Amino acid sequence: ILALSTIDLSEELKVYKVVLFDCVAKDLEIQIAMIFDQQSILEYLSLYEMFISSHYYLKYYETSILSLNELCIKSASVAIRNADITCFLPLLTHGQ
Repeated sequence: ILALSTIDLSEELKVYKVVLFDCVAKDLEIQIAMIFDQQSILEYLSLYEMFISSHYYLKYYETSILSLNELCIKSASVAIRNADITCFLPLLTHGQ
């Protein structure tokens, strides 16, 4: 919360460029799946990687972070598997 208090993300939140999740919500898996299943996001799922930029969070929340990362990877895999095979998704490549 402290990090978010220094940046105005109101516009990004309004247009869903930034999405915040309650990591202890019972429907978290459904919320993530709904985001990852959007056509506009499918082409970027292969780029997914979770970055932990603070040793503090890794020290105190490592289990939660790793669990959330596994959930995101699982949801991304399901979204890709369920994607329309006639779409252009398999043809896309992104440079690192």
